[in-house]
Amino acid sequence: MGIKEQAIEKTGKFLRSCVDNNGMFLFATAAAGWALASLAQTVGLITNKDIGKEEKKFLVPQEIMDGTFNIATYAAVTIPIMGAASKIAQKKFPNSKQAVEGAKTLAAIAGGVISSNIITPILRNKSSVVIKKIMEEKNLTPPPPEIYDGKTTPYFRAKQPLTMKNYINFTKISPYSGNLKI
Repeated sequence: MGIKEQAIEKTGKFLRSCVDNNGMFLFATAAAGWALASLAQTVGLITNKDIGKEEKKFLVPQEIMDGTFNIATYAAVTIPIMGAASKIAQKKFPNSKQAVEGAKTLAAIAGGVISSNIITPILRNKSSVVIKKIMEEKNLTPPPPEIYDGKTTPYFRAKQPLTMKNYINFTKISPYSGNLKI
């Protein structure tokens, strides 16, 4: 049997199992949806001519990582929840296949909510901090100006403390700063 025939056979088995198992179907379609959405977003970023090369260097890997986190956390969270829900339903309703399938379906929904709304944002934020540190170590991000010049967003850090001079320069660009007296 060739590779093509094996792929068709495995796809057929998977589709038959999805027909019998609504929870697995929901899991598979959600993962496929996230993969396709991430792919579309990444291709859109790459082909967008309004986005500069420097922005693309950050945005494209960020979108790929975001899609990977979405799919990986969904799988890592949902599969164990579906297994636990199935076992609990089998114990409580040993003769009801419908109850077991319903529990798996609810578990797939719960896994999606937990992973995409809680775990993925935490992982994304932590990874962005690591990436930002790496970029700063490689001098890929420009350092903040020592004194605020009124043209860029101010960064009040240890190198540029919040001083009265920096604050006054910062307020000069505000449309309501004409009457500001300090």
